[in-house]
Amino acid sequence: MAAGKSTALKLFAKQAKLEILNADKLGHELLRDGEIKQAIVKLLGEEVLGEDGELSRPAIANRIFADRELREQYNAIVHPTLVEQIKAAIAEARERESEDIFILDAALIYEWEIEKELDYIVVVRAAQGLQLRRLMDALSLNEPDARKRMASQLNPNKKSEKAHYVIINDNDLEALERRIGFFVSGTLDSLIKKHEKELAAAS
Repeated sequence: MAAGKSTALKLFAKQAKLEILNADKLGHELLRDGEIKQAIVKLLGEEVLGEDGELSRPAIANRIFADRELREQYNAIVHPTLVEQIKAAIAEARERESEDIFILDAALIYEWEIEKELDYIVVVRAAQGLQLRRLMDALSLNEPDARKRMASQLNPNKKSEKAHYVIINDNDLEALERRIGFFVSGTLDSLIKKHEKELAAAS
C-alpha cells in the first residue's frame, strides 16, 4: 500500500512485455455481482452506494478501515470468491501456450495464502515514513487513518522475508526504473530461460 507497486507494474509491463493479471481489477468487477453487492449493502448500509447506484470503493474503504470487525466481515464476503477467480485466472494463463510467463498484480498474496500458486514473488516496498506520506497525499488521509490502512496488511518486513526478490522504491522514478530494468535483464531473463528449458525437456 503506497509502496509504488502500481508504478512498478507499469514499468514491468513496459520493459518485460508480459501479460499482467490484475487482482484489483477482478475485485472491481466482483463488486458489481448482485449477491455480493447486496451482502455488502446489508453489512455497511446504503451510504456505500454512489449516485449511480453502484458500490463506492472510497465509501467502503472509509467504513471498513475504521472498524476491524467490519473489515473482517467485508473480507469474508468478498475474498473467498475473489481468490477463486484469481486462481482460475492463473490456471487459465498457465494453459495458454503463448503466455507461459505472466505477472500477477496483487497486494495480498500472503494474506490470501495463494503464494503456492506462483513460482516467484517480488515485493515492492518503501521506507515506512515515505509510504505513510505517499498514502496520506494520494488519498487525502490524516495520519491516524493512513496508519490504520497500512496496519491492515501484512508487515512489509514479513513480506520481504517471504519474497524471492525485493525492489526498494525509496527514490525517484528513474531509480525505480533502473532497479526494475536490472531485475528484468537479470533475474527475470534467467527465469524465462529456465522455464523455456523445462518446456523443451517436457515436450
